[in-house]
Amino acid sequence: MVNRVSSSGRYAMLLADMQMNQYNFERLTAQLTSGSKITNITDDPIAAVNILNTNKQLGQIETFETNVAMASSELAALDDLLSLSTGYLSQAWDRAVQANNQTYGESSLKALKVEIDEITKTMVDLANSEYNDNYIFSGANTKTLAYTIDENGDIVYNGTPHDNPDYIRQTEVSDGVFETINTTGDKVFGYYRAAVPTGQGVYTDENTGKRVIKTTENDATGNPVEVYRYENGTICADISNLTEGAEEEVVGVMGALKQLSNSLQMVIDGDTEEGYKKMNETLDMFSDSLNTITTEQTKFGGVANRLDMTSSTLETSNESLTTLLSEVRDIDYAEAITQWMNAQYAYQASLQVSSASMNMSLLNYL
Repeated sequence: MVNRVSSSGRYAMLLADMQMNQYNFERLTAQLTSGSKITNITDDPIAAVNILNTNKQLGQIETFETNVAMASSELAALDDLLSLSTGYLSQAWDRAVQANNQTYGESSLKALKVEIDEITKTMVDLANSEYNDNYIFSGANTKTLAYTIDENGDIVYNGTPHDNPDYIRQTEVSDGVFETINTTGDKVFGYYRAAVPTGQGVYTDENTGKRVIKTTENDATGNPVEVYRYENGTICADISNLTEGAEEEVVGVMGALKQLSNSLQMVIDGDTEEGYKKMNETLDMFSDSLNTITTEQTKFGGVANRLDMTSSTLETSNESLTTLLSEVRDIDYAEAITQWMNAQYAYQASLQVSSASMNMSLLNYL
């Protein structure tokens, strides 16, 4: 049996072939233009999903690399400041050793006191250093000046205390991995608070050892009432454990510097026994302070080393994922151009065949 092929059927087949060749030509043209094998998710759904996931991972790695770079820069600044601090601390320690030999005259002791006071100011300036518009040693209070020197000579730390876990600032350096990049001034440098006698409105909480200030404030009805507040502004609810007055607080290198200055002044004023006694105490304080700063410097040196290793790992992962992405997405231009030219020839040929077929009539068979 002979099947008859109608003109409409033949034309439909020619049109389908021509459209297929046109689609193939346009698809290869789009690939050459974009440089990507996948121009539409329907081209290869599995490859398209792989490309999306790989791009997501590369974006995360880029974020982590930025975090690592910023953290490394801040830690480098922190290390430089701690190195400078140990230098000035050692200088003050040397002066304390000289003053303790009890052979210096009044003029020499005055000169030593001036030098110690200048070192103290320099140390405060170091502790108030900024990086990227943040105060490095203020804990979480990065916009608050770490230290101030009051009129009475107190060296007051204004940042987040080191015993408050909220002082920690962390940065994510890889998926789920965080590194602490800061410390606090009171832990590294300490502070100094002069003793406060009774009758000054200052109390000490025996439970916490913190100072409490008594003030007069208006209540909700406008009547003046006495309020007891800690120095951070929070109310001391239980005043049964308060004792009037406050003892001298001498902590860290700041305390050692201030005590050395005060003891020098005591000797100059004639109180040699007590002055030299307190001056001698500063030697151990400087030693302990140096150990504290060195320990912190070593700790953050370890963090810096981990960040270097993390940076190398991220770089390796970036290269591997970029290679994988290229294999899945990028075209081989030599092969793609060959395919494109073949597709072009095929499309042109189908156009010519279709054109010739459309022009045929009954006269062609006569």
